[in-house]
Amino acid sequence: MRAFPRTCGCLRSGVLPLLWGSWPGCAWAGEEPGPPVPASFGQRLDQFQARTYHFLQPRVERIDRWFVRKGAEPLPVPPFELRLGLYALPDLDAASRFHLKGLLDLDAKVYLPNVDRRLKLKVTTHDPTLTPGAPPIEARRAGRIGVERNWRDDFHATLGLLTSLRPQLYTHLDWSPTWTAGHWKVYPFERMYWESKDGAGEITSLMGDRWQGFWNLRPAASFKWSEKKRETDWTTQTGGRGWEWEVSLSLGYITELLRESDIGRRISGGDMAKGTSLRFSAFGTPGQENRYLLTCFLKRELRNRWIYCVVMPEIEWNRANRWRREYRLGVGIELLFWHDRLASSPAPRGAP
Repeated sequence: MRAFPRTCGCLRSGVLPLLWGSWPGCAWAGEEPGPPVPASFGQRLDQFQARTYHFLQPRVERIDRWFVRKGAEPLPVPPFELRLGLYALPDLDAASRFHLKGLLDLDAKVYLPNVDRRLKLKVTTHDPTLTPGAPPIEARRAGRIGVERNWRDDFHATLGLLTSLRPQLYTHLDWSPTWTAGHWKVYPFERMYWESKDGAGEITSLMGDRWQGFWNLRPAASFKWSEKKRETDWTTQTGGRGWEWEVSLSLGYITELLRESDIGRRISGGDMAKGTSLRFSAFGTPGQENRYLLTCFLKRELRNRWIYCVVMPEIEWNRANRWRREYRLGVGIELLFWHDRLASSPAPRGAP
């Protein structure tokens, strides 16, 4: 019985104060109370998003200030933008064989105004050699690290490194203005690119954008020529001479858009924050159609305008498979580590 009081004394003098001191939200005497502990899993997610931004942004600013001239006033550094998508693509091909592929969609933009007012560091997994409407399953998802130089808002060049097993240099020069014609917005796009392994290529695209309330109609067409495709056509004697084309038409009901300037994301629906769209696409080479693609794109907000879910069922008809149907289902989550995403949600809008 004498051991019991000793145990209680031990609890009072050692264990209980330790447990109390480690309890969330408490503070020792004379100490400042810590930040309030999130009350829910959703609040902890929001805290993670905010901490990620506040951890990375000061480091970006520190690197940018290395380039401030002595005695000069440093320019303010715009907030960086990080977009992360995690996708699974189950695929049932024309021979009823099941495939499963995972995709990582990473796109980071870091502005360095004290190096050059028009210089931007880009880290991305996007393949700039694909036509805008090509299915994501066809993309090379190797990481690309590059520097983008803007001369005007609609004219810029990128030089970088493709981080594969054998790193390659790549560069592309883009022209992407925005024109207005009545109720339509028109987006012409021209890209000339070169990769150290596959050689040169060129992509020309044109997209129209017509809004009626929350309804959106988007016709688009693209033409592409590449050295790699020309060599393949020569070997297989298919007669394409390196040329490919695609046309598409999409109709969507969209209640919120993201800030998105890339025409490939616009054509594929990647600029949608909340909404549903249906797109029909045809792909081919000069003189013939090679495949058709019907895609339904659904995107919904999961958390505070920075976590979104994406569902993308597709049906493909391909000449190589005698036009038999192939089914795919893309499902994923998209995370936006942008500084303003936890602000109060804007009123739904039907146009950019």
